[in-house]
Amino acid sequence: MRIQHLIIIWNCLVFAQVPSIEKFHSFASKPYLTPALSLSNSININWNTTEPESTILIYGLSPALQETIRLEGVRTYHHIMLYNLLPNTEYYYKIFSTNEVYKFQTAPEFTDSITFVVFGDTRSDSASHQKVIDRIGKYDFDFIIHTGDFVVKGDDTEAWRTFFNIENRLLSRKILIPTIGNHEKPYWPYDTIFALPGCEYYYSLNYGNTHIVSLNTEMELNGPQKNWLINDLIEARLNPSIDWIFVSLHRPPYSSGSHGSAMEVRNTWSPIFSEYGVDIVFCGHDHSYERTKRIAGVIYIICAGGGAPLYDVGRNEWTEYSEKTHHFCLIKIRGRHLVLLAIKPDGTVFDSLTIRK
Repeated sequence: MRIQHLIIIWNCLVFAQVPSIEKFHSFASKPYLTPALSLSNSININWNTTEPESTILIYGLSPALQETIRLEGVRTYHHIMLYNLLPNTEYYYKIFSTNEVYKFQTAPEFTDSITFVVFGDTRSDSASHQKVIDRIGKYDFDFIIHTGDFVVKGDDTEAWRTFFNIENRLLSRKILIPTIGNHEKPYWPYDTIFALPGCEYYYSLNYGNTHIVSLNTEMELNGPQKNWLINDLIEARLNPSIDWIFVSLHRPPYSSGSHGSAMEVRNTWSPIFSEYGVDIVFCGHDHSYERTKRIAGVIYIICAGGGAPLYDVGRNEWTEYSEKTHHFCLIKIRGRHLVLLAIKPDGTVFDSLTIRK
């Protein structure tokens, strides 16, 4: 039985037979998944090639891969949005020029049992980055939030290739929710590499009883982004199915590390976070770990030990815990109960947080 799904491929909608002769080149980045319209019934499948080539994706409900989609023309950055997928369902897919079959699972229509991973600042030190990813791979989780600074320079194609080579084992099957950092400058490659919902530079989405907001500290904080943020959080607060609100941004409003607090971010956005009930703000930029006490109802966590060279960490009156170490955060939500574990690459849990509502 053929799968009846609508396939949205940016500005072109094509259902076609795979041609018998195609020219293909090697991957610059193997497939990686990013969010589309709804995590329960849509997904963006992305990959990059070293030279322009055809975009051909084969997918299905089994490794037999019943459906083929071909995008007209050739390109090096490939994005296909699958739409009208079945919730809580496993799908298989492959890129036509390869033999490797990947799989992912769509989110349930609703769930209050969610596990996700947060980390950031993966640039410059591939060996440390690899150790963090190897440890993350030992856990079962639903999606990944990256708090920015994927690479040392946004237009360094080799750095992006290294990033995706390290993370492909995870990102080919788990959705990445990216946040832009200052090292993504110039920003056009980020916009080209990631297909994302909304305006792409800032956006939000729901997964079960959680609402996740990704903000951009590298552009104007006031104006359209601030207005959008307020309206988005109002809508989330009015949604009776949402129990948790998380924000991901790069420059931390509260930091005892080398860069210190981003005062413009604090003055512009922190009052909004407090007013509309944000639970945790995940940050990057200072390459260390710091968790604050509740500040006007909000907890701020710098989760920036994804592989970049570490910075010295300090303490301040708002600091609950801080440590100079590579790490990631594992967050488990079960209804209105949250447990956060901060974990080193060797598996050591060095900080934890429990919230009950």
